[in-house]
Amino acid sequence: MSESRALCLGSVSGDSPEAQALRQAQAGARQIPDHAERWIAIGRGWVRKARLSADPGFYVNVDACAAEALQAKPGFVPALELRSLVLMNNHQFESARILAEQILRHAPDSVIAEGTLSDALLELGRYPEAARAAQAQMNLQPGMAANTRAAYLNWLKGDTRSAKLFIRDALMDRNAGDPEAAAWTFVEAGMIYWQQGDYDGADAIFSEALNWVPDYPAALVGRGRVALAKRNASAAIADLSKAQQRHPLVETAWLLGDAYTLAGDGAHAQLAYAEAERQGRRGDKFTLAVFLADKNQHAAEAVRLLDDERRNRGGVYVDDATAWAWYRAGRIDDARRMSVQALRLGTRDARLLYHAGAIAIAAGNRAQGHELLTQALALNPNFDLTGAAEARALLAPSSVRLAGN
Repeated sequence: MSESRALCLGSVSGDSPEAQALRQAQAGARQIPDHAERWIAIGRGWVRKARLSADPGFYVNVDACAAEALQAKPGFVPALELRSLVLMNNHQFESARILAEQILRHAPDSVIAEGTLSDALLELGRYPEAARAAQAQMNLQPGMAANTRAAYLNWLKGDTRSAKLFIRDALMDRNAGDPEAAAWTFVEAGMIYWQQGDYDGADAIFSEALNWVPDYPAALVGRGRVALAKRNASAAIADLSKAQQRHPLVETAWLLGDAYTLAGDGAHAQLAYAEAERQGRRGDKFTLAVFLADKNQHAAEAVRLLDDERRNRGGVYVDDATAWAWYRAGRIDDARRMSVQALRLGTRDARLLYHAGAIAIAAGNRAQGHELLTQALALNPNFDLTGAAEARALLAPSSVRLAGN
């Protein structure tokens, strides 16, 4: 048996409906291995398993299924759609864009390709094109996926009201047959409310996500954010620890370290922060750079990591992270120019406003800096343990510059 076929037919544990369906699809492919559709059914099952388990490692199995389907039927659009999802999971955004556009030339009604194209363009910072692709997906198939994309794109450009309307419409289309998609959409909704400082509203929405998928890591992280913002260290530790055990991520370990810091447990905080660095160096260098800049550590490394990331992705969050790393490294003029870029869409994110405010003060524009810091704290008073404290310190009458140098 070839390596790719072995990955497709790998052992599947559990008695969930998703696991049973995947095993059934595998049995079908064993019986008729030359049917491309059989391998697609298995691949889609591995995608559901990856999403439900929050384990992106299963996309190796997805890619193997795409390879088997393409061997049986070269150019098969469903196989190319699977491969585009793999490229997005691997953060190969430009390759995902190219493949999605290739699919759409041959299958202009591919809903998956339009969604992938929108997501890839978003990660590349090509916002008008991302919005057009999202609208094309909406035209082809209105529903949860299209409305969730529209919600995020509207929130990103500062239109919170429209974002809430779209996410409401997305949730109206939730389907008991796809609990992970519903849980993810609730998490997206919760983040809109959290970004506005509505901690009780966000907490209720994250908890509803957990009713759809118990112990869903993204929802646990959301509740952990709320608990941190409400200064409830023990609740934050409980949710974030569970999320990190199920799906280790840089940001989850970072937030867990903040929760231990809030609890006064410096030893466990340092262990969590060390785990954030380990996870980042293992595979998420962008979030590692953001973490290092946030904690004002290893500024030169953060700058180097972001220089590398900018070759593969773009957008306001990459601009913001770069501006903040440059600020920590003492490159104030560069940071000022980049922070203006980071605010170009009018995104209502307190962290972006805080960074721009601190950089403006360091560049000598104290009045504008104070205005931006005040906006950040009014929008989301406890958006970040380190950042909110620094913002308040900068607004104090005797504040001093907090850059690295």
